[in-house]
Parts: sequence; structure tokens; C-alpha cells
Amino acid sequence: MITKIQSESLNLSDNYDFTGTVTGAGGVNTPSFMAYLDDDVIITDATSTKVPFNQKAFDTANAFDNTTNYRFTVPTGQGGKYFIHYNATGSTDPSRLQYVVTQLYKNGSVVAQNWTDTRNAGFGLQFSVGNQLHLDLSAGDYLEVYIIVDPEGSGLYTAKIEAMSIYTTVFGGHKIIE
Repeated sequence: MITKIQSESLNLSDNYDFTGTVTGAGGVNTPSFMAYLDDDVIITDATSTKVPFNQKAFDTANAFDNTTNYRFTVPTGQGGKYFIHYNATGSTDPSRLQYVVTQLYKNGSVVAQNWTDTRNAGFGLQFSVGNQLHLDLSAGDYLEVYIIVDPEGSGLYTAKIEAMSIYTTVFGGHKIIE
């Protein structure tokens, strides 16, 4: 029972102790998911390669496919604004690498990308490229992450996307409370 009532209103500068259940306050950021890579993946030059996020740290709506398509699909009735983040960390021969690009695809088309130009940047063997953004999504929309490495010159060039930890190569997001 609330005992600190002034003129039939609550004094918001006071503290209140509630017993029972408080309803209509707050909300939850679901659905939410975080997927990651648990094994290194070799990618080849100038080819857009889907990152096969094959493990889930969590997935509140079972909306992330970590076995075949490696994508998040917005569940029925869960359209709205979402916060999405992704990152790919890897290693390669830095002497020929020009840039690394990560891309977020929505329903098969690029909607966001981030890249780093590694030429003359003093990069070592490691790279890490990601992005974070807000998206309006509808039920059935799906999101996937791709990566491209582009070297100078011709000839086969490979890079390795690394799975050093659960937080190294990662893809996640959650619905924003509106």
C-alpha cells in the first residue's frame, strides 16, 4: 500500500516500497539474440562471404538460425525498431591487404557497411571491423552479415575470420522498447 500521498498524487521526490506486483512499468527488449563464430573460417579475396555464426549465446525467440542460413528473422508480431551490432575479427598477410569490409544484408540487399583501409595504416596481422545501427524491421525481415577482404595485385589471397572468444566475431541485436 502506498502511504506517501500528497493531495491525491505521488511525491516523486520520495522513495516508495511496493509489495505485490507492479504492472504497466518498464518493458523488455525482446526478441534479442547474440550469435558468434566458434571456429575459424578462411575467406578468399574480393568475394562477399557470409559469416557463418554457428553458435548462440542467447536467442529469446529462437529467431536466429545458426545451422543453415546464419540469419536473424524477425518473428511474427515483433516488427519495430531494433538495435543491431556485428563485428568480424581476423588475421591475414598485411603486406597486400587494401581494405576489409563488413556488410549487413536485409532481405538479401546491403543496408549497412563499414570498412577499414589498411594501406599504410601500420596494421599488423589482425583486423577488426564492425558496425552498430538502428533499423526499422517488419515480421519476416531477415538479417545476415558478410565480409570482404580486398588485396593489392593479382593471385589468390586469403584471410581468416577468427573465433578467439565469444566476443570476437559476433552478431546480435534486440528490439527497442517503444
